[in-house]
Amino acid sequence: MGRSTRDKLVAEIISDKSKLNELIHLVCDGTKTQRMKGAWVLSGIHALNRSILIPYHGSLIAMLNVEAVGGVKRELLRSFEKSKPNERIAGELITLAMEWVTDEKQDLAVRFVCYRLLTPLLADYPELSWELKQKINLYRDKFGRYP
Repeated sequence: MGRSTRDKLVAEIISDKSKLNELIHLVCDGTKTQRMKGAWVLSGIHALNRSILIPYHGSLIAMLNVEAVGGVKRELLRSFEKSKPNERIAGELITLAMEWVTDEKQDLAVRFVCYRLLTPLLADYPELSWELKQKINLYRDKFGRYP
């Protein structure tokens, strides 16, 4: 699926909310390929309308907690960028992203998106911002660069 096909799907799903439920179920329970392409469509939906996925934030976090495919993780994480999740979701997202931001087992893109998510999420938590800087510095000391 190319970008133009994805964008057509995004437009179709935005205009028909019942298809969004189907897409969420596909990303949750589909094959690896279906989850990858579906997650890419979800991040496209988020890019066009950040509020549309807010009711699904809990489901997206649950999917992230069990997902093994880096590309799916990356796109699901991108579905939270520049959004204002509620306090509970923000806490779960911070916990997950702080764990993955320097986890060598995670894809480079996943770690990078975690970093981009954490920067605004930690604005109200200076002690966690300091912890993130420490994690990044330790990573740089070990590997010479981040991410």
